[in-house]
Amino acid sequence: MTLNAELNASDLLPYGEVLEGVITGDPLLSVRGDTAVDCWRIIEPVLKAWAKDSVPLEKYDAGGPGPADWPTAVGD
Repeated sequence: MTLNAELNASDLLPYGEVLEGVITGDPLLSVRGDTAVDCWRIIEPVLKAWAKDSVPLEKYDAGGPGPADWPTAVGD
């Protein structure tokens, strides 16, 4: 499948493009305020836990089943 898209060249800097979208009602480059607040509600505890090093980040090969000590199936 091929995606064909026409992108308009802009004379604006990136923040200008975002502000233009907000002013014209184009949501492509921005999110609603309540959505942003909800995203931070979800991610902020994770960032704080990582900063305290209370949640280990386990590495594994891309495409693999995950870290070795993770269950491989539901109910393991």
